Amino acid sequence: MSDFIHAAAFDGLAQRYDAQFTATALGSVLRQMSWRRFERAFAGREYLLDIGCGTGEDAIHLARLGHRVVATDASLQMVRMASRKAELAGCAQHIRFLWTPMEQLGVELAGEKFDGVYSNFGAINCAPDLATLARGLAPLLRPQAPLAWVVMGRYVPWEWAWYLARGDAGTAFRRLRRGGAAWRGLQVRYPTPATLARALQPYFTRRVATPLGLVLPGSYAAPLFERAPRLLATLTRAEQALQRLHAGAVFADHYCFEATRLSV
Repeated sequence: MSDFIHAAAFDGLAQRYDAQFTATALGSVLRQMSWRRFERAFAGREYLLDIGCGTGEDAIHLARLGHRVVATDASLQMVRMASRKAELAGCAQHIRFLWTPMEQLGVELAGEKFDGVYSNFGAINCAPDLATLARGLAPLLRPQAPLAWVVMGRYVPWEWAWYLARGDAGTAFRRLRRGGAAWRGLQVRYPTPATLARALQPYFTRRVATPLGLVLPGSYAAPLFERAPRLLATLTRAEQALQRLHAGAVFADHYCFEATRLSV
């Protein structure tokens, strides 16, 4: 049943996700920032696992850099779209797409050994149980393999201000609800970096968490920046300047959590 819910939640987004986020000025800036983190984390690593590949933007980017990628998603429509995009991009031979929920990765990929694992823009927030996910992933990764996940944060002043200004307190504080927020039949949870680090033990050790969206707002503000490119440029410079403020990860719309697979 949970597999069906995951698919239903994202199948309906597949056709419009790129237009609503990927192709927007804000979406492009945020994805470029996440790519810089991934590029540093996976330098010299060949075989990567992508959790929640969506429409394939990250897998295609990393394949173009010379990595081999197994790109996975619970949504068949997302996987189909990503596969078509990889064909058009000329890098399909470097990406294997797999339609499966993240809870089943340990079974579906049993015997594989990856040099790193990544996930972008909140797919991990849909995990039913982070500790169970970590336990299933651990055998798939080589010792010292890097993990880089971009996760939606819990405490987001930008979101509070945005929705409170519109009289929507329920949305403003949705991330603070005990047990997470209901969305399209899913329960979406918002772990802090410390909570995520604890959930990944004893298989992974935390390296660093960096903010992604401390100054820049979330995707709800994307239409604003289509009309105000100078404002976006100003906030982007401020966001880049604060990337080393690791404490800011707690208050960012997303944060990039990096860890290392512990030796067996």
